[in-house]
Amino acid sequence: MKALRWSLGILAGVVLLIVLAALIATHLINPDDYRGEAERLVSRDTGRPFVIEGHLRLGWYPWLTLGVGAARLGNPPGMRGPDLIAWRSARVPVRLLPLLLHRRIELGTIRVSGADIHLWRNAQGVGNWQHLLVSSPASGSASSPAPSIGGLILDDATLEFAAASGTVRLRRWQLQMGALRPGQPFSLRTRFILQAPKVPPAGVPVRFDARGLRVQTAPLDLAAPHWTLTVASATASGALQFAEAGGRPRAAGAIALTVPSVRGLIGQWGLKMRLPKDPAALGGLSLSGRWRLQGGAVRIEPLTARLDTTTLTGWAQRSGGAAASWTFDLHANRINFSNYLPPARKHPKPLKLPLAMLRALRVQGTLTVSRATYGGTAMRNVRLQVQ
Repeated sequence: MKALRWSLGILAGVVLLIVLAALIATHLINPDDYRGEAERLVSRDTGRPFVIEGHLRLGWYPWLTLGVGAARLGNPPGMRGPDLIAWRSARVPVRLLPLLLHRRIELGTIRVSGADIHLWRNAQGVGNWQHLLVSSPASGSASSPAPSIGGLILDDATLEFAAASGTVRLRRWQLQMGALRPGQPFSLRTRFILQAPKVPPAGVPVRFDARGLRVQTAPLDLAAPHWTLTVASATASGALQFAEAGGRPRAAGAIALTVPSVRGLIGQWGLKMRLPKDPAALGGLSLSGRWRLQGGAVRIEPLTARLDTTTLTGWAQRSGGAAASWTFDLHANRINFSNYLPPARKHPKPLKLPLAMLRALRVQGTLTVSRATYGGTAMRNVRLQVQ
């Protein structure tokens, strides 16, 4: 008993000393005195200029916390343009005992507010984000255990990617990632307003949620057993398993798509097209199936889709290679073609088929329709062969 009391007393004393040291450090040390050293270390390890414009802050309860005010990370030497990233504030909590007793880095939830990220390429095609971390002998030992991170939160961020086809921008970007521990699954949730070419100027809302994510980088292996993507009013969900071996990717999964109104979605995207004269046409759409990717070829089987009163079942496949082609075998229960005709023009133009485009299509398959209607004509067991 006496040895146990001594052990508990020593442990309590160590904890008390650590707490007192943290209190002294956070109250007597001015973190801004180390701003220049922090800028130098980050600049050395990233190969980019790093400037802290705000203040550095230290907190100790319930975690030892480093707070960074406004800061920005620039571009590599010779690349002129907007900074790679700038933010209003950032907060990085660190568990003190694992660091002191076991030299193990355990971070809490990292929070970055007001991040403004710019990704672009120069005239030689080199991206300003490439080679972000340069090798440095002083940056740590290769045998050091990977740090665990309690999570990551991006709040009110903006991401801009300047591509040859135009600029893609994510506004009001919110990102929340769960705990990141080596070999353990994590969750991801994000939402933003997408602005891009051929998208309405106000943008389109996008939301993505995934649970149980697993990522391995060498070789690349990704598992997403539960994911949901919502773009405007369309929602897709499913599962994904992706692996790469010998430079040949393989993937498989399931997908389910729901659109309350195709007509409404066309309006949300600002697409200019002649809609059917029947206001009930292009209503609800649903699609489900299982898919796999191997050797560059994609196959969906079984495939079930429903638009208005038409249900389509079967399979479809796209071959791999440069001269890819589509093959399919589909069956529809019924369809009324008259419902999808656009309003008649006052001065109709002669019908011109896009023969060149049709000849260029590489499609082969069979479509059967149990019951089809066009005008006053009813047809049964219609078979369309495409070669």
